[in-house]
Amino acid sequence: MARMGGTLVLFCYYLITVAFSAPEIGNSSWKMERDLINRLLDSSRYDASIQPSSISGIPTKVEIDLVLNSVGPVNDIDMVFRASFFLRQQWVDPRLKFNEVNHSIVLSEKRLSRMWVPDIFFPESTEETRHIITTPNVLIRLHPDGSILYSQRLSVTMQCRMDLSKFPLDRQECGIKMESYGYTTDDVYFTWSSERKSTSVMPNAYIPDFTLTNVTAHDCTAKYETGSFTCIQARLGLKREIGFYATQTYIPSILIVVLSWASFWIDHEAVPARISVGLLTVLTITTQSSGARAQLPRVPYVKAIDVWMSACLVFVFAAYMEYAVVTVLSRSYRKQKARQELKKNSKSTMATVSDVDVTITDQAKKPKDKDTGRFVDKLSRFIFPLAFLIFNFGYWIWYIHIA
Repeated sequence: MARMGGTLVLFCYYLITVAFSAPEIGNSSWKMERDLINRLLDSSRYDASIQPSSISGIPTKVEIDLVLNSVGPVNDIDMVFRASFFLRQQWVDPRLKFNEVNHSIVLSEKRLSRMWVPDIFFPESTEETRHIITTPNVLIRLHPDGSILYSQRLSVTMQCRMDLSKFPLDRQECGIKMESYGYTTDDVYFTWSSERKSTSVMPNAYIPDFTLTNVTAHDCTAKYETGSFTCIQARLGLKREIGFYATQTYIPSILIVVLSWASFWIDHEAVPARISVGLLTVLTITTQSSGARAQLPRVPYVKAIDVWMSACLVFVFAAYMEYAVVTVLSRSYRKQKARQELKKNSKSTMATVSDVDVTITDQAKKPKDKDTGRFVDKLSRFIFPLAFLIFNFGYWIWYIHIA
């Protein structure tokens, strides 16, 4: 019984000792990391203005990987696009090796100014933003072997040289180019990460009017008069979604062209009705064409949308001009028919015939048996739809599968 009591006392003493010593252990670990960081980044032994290659004599290898968080919007007029992504860089700085602890240490972004970091810049950017809410979106992790992982979240607006010759059935390739500003390849060189996937896309990276088909990694090391500078690039394959343009441009223009054919079923003697339909369709397709082109830059080449709108304008204008042809042919038919009736019933002299503007040549002509104008109207009811159908077939086959 006494032995059990002694054991219980010892156990209680052990629990009390652990409880009071745990905070001291935690404080000791925290102090150890703080002292270690201060020692490593002490300005008397570490100069942030000197790159690691100056110490090791070997160009510093910086491994980079990119995670796209969002892409867009894409501005066709200015030919720029915006992308938000996580940029991770990893390199080894021999001056920051340590063996006091056997795990990595996460540093505050406030220590960043005391460390050497690669001087990456985006040569094709027009606007850059580092996210700082609610705190700067920066991660710095230091490993015992001197390896540093530097991750940050950025949003950048970049130029994208687009070929709009197939717009809106086009595909574009835009790039996120990253280059060293001051260090040549003798000092620093960039390469895509060997541990992580070089480029990846998060599921929420949605573009309103494009589909992101693929992201590929490339090397774009550039040579200037001041030397060779390391560069890498992520290329984004973008396929334009045609849904918006189908509902806003293609389908309405098709309906306008079809509306212009309604005049072929209106009697050619109903002048106000036929002129109204013709003018309405011509003016409407012209306005729609101007609206479609207003959303695009003034490039020197012909775009697919230009071909479509021009063809639709030609079809509605041809339908309008068809009425002019029908009017001329019908008037000629009525005159000939009047002269025929006059010839049968007239018993007057040549002067009387002259009063109705009949010449000797006209008398020699054989009058037509039917109204050619009405025949042209009936023929147009089939020729115009067939011609438009053939144009559609050639247009879509060419721009989707051939061009």
